[in-house]
Amino acid sequence: MILRKTRQNKFTLPVLLGFLEGGGLTGHFRTLIAGSIEEILRGAGTGKAIVCFSFMTPHLLRVKQEVEQLKKVLGEEATLVVGGSHATGDPEGTARLGFDYVFTGESEKTFPDFLRRFLQNRLPEIKIITGSDGCCFVNDHPPFSLKERFFAPMELTRGCPYRCGFCQTPQIFGHRLRHRRPDFVAGELKRLIPHGYSQAAFISPNAFSYGATSPQAPNLSAIEELLDGCRQTGCDGVHFGCYPSEVRPEWVSPEILELVKKYCRNRTVVLGAQSGSDSLLAKIRRSHSAEQARRASYWIRKAGFMPHVDFVFGFPEEKMEDRELSLTCMKEMIEQDGAKIHAHTYLPLPGTPLFGKEPTRLDSATKNALSHWREKRKLDGWWEEQEVMAWEIVEWRDQGLIGS
Repeated sequence: MILRKTRQNKFTLPVLLGFLEGGGLTGHFRTLIAGSIEEILRGAGTGKAIVCFSFMTPHLLRVKQEVEQLKKVLGEEATLVVGGSHATGDPEGTARLGFDYVFTGESEKTFPDFLRRFLQNRLPEIKIITGSDGCCFVNDHPPFSLKERFFAPMELTRGCPYRCGFCQTPQIFGHRLRHRRPDFVAGELKRLIPHGYSQAAFISPNAFSYGATSPQAPNLSAIEELLDGCRQTGCDGVHFGCYPSEVRPEWVSPEILELVKKYCRNRTVVLGAQSGSDSLLAKIRRSHSAEQARRASYWIRKAGFMPHVDFVFGFPEEKMEDRELSLTCMKEMIEQDGAKIHAHTYLPLPGTPLFGKEPTRLDSATKNALSHWREKRKLDGWWEEQEVMAWEIVEWRDQGLIGS
């Protein structure tokens, strides 16, 4: 079994190996983590192989080329399978790339079942294998691979109750919030520490929703139990509310920030503002206001943290007035709260409500403003590269390379 490792899926593969190890399946396969197509070809040359991909939409063309090369060289000796965000958003288009099997949604149940059938030489006839929609429990398997010493920030929460028009997360994991238990997190962290992974970091669509069952209010007692338990493991530091676990504005409060300050090492909190325009926030179904983002930034600074605030430009139907409001909001956060801005350009992603709509091109005034703040080291992000990616995705969609 060969796992195609890239910089973009480095958080995914440890989870995949973790649940396969937990299910006792890795003992039936020689596992190779391959960082290049050349490594795959060398590793697959010794017999039948399953080659596993997981990728995001911007990397579609590279994956297409790799699949074509593998098919040409390996032929029937290799079974090519794929999962992840792009496969879930566009399973039919992904199958047309040449994959033998496409896994959508959560695959903790479907992929092990597939491997058992592979070992029995009775592969399914259906090429697109649909995973569960928000039914996998995140406490059922290790979140990393001790056997391969392959670690990543621990997935803390799955599911998202919101319906943002640009986001694939609920398409993959559903809308029901599911959280790893505090004792599970602490126990797994203790297993990691002897292997040199001594920092507690997390993956979450909204870190401050930990322990909550609905989008109402933070569960402060659950968060404190989590953070205190992590600290008591003897780890070198706990990181919460920072990449890769940003927070939504309406979940930020002075009380929750005091908990982060008490137990955690990070001095930055990543805040998903996305826009300073209430009109645009409503169009993209963000379910919070610009004022809530502004207030959250203020509270983050007042608690002693630096707000690192996400803003996105180029949404469909975005007007100049929307951008001006965003730029004004950014300026206030920078000058009054000491914030740093993380700028993005909207990417149309398959399976999301906005996918069929055209992005809007960034105007020169907006580009100049973003460049100005970057020169002052008050802004970072890959917004220029993402603008190019956005129009490449539109082209692929119009060519039929993406089918949703």
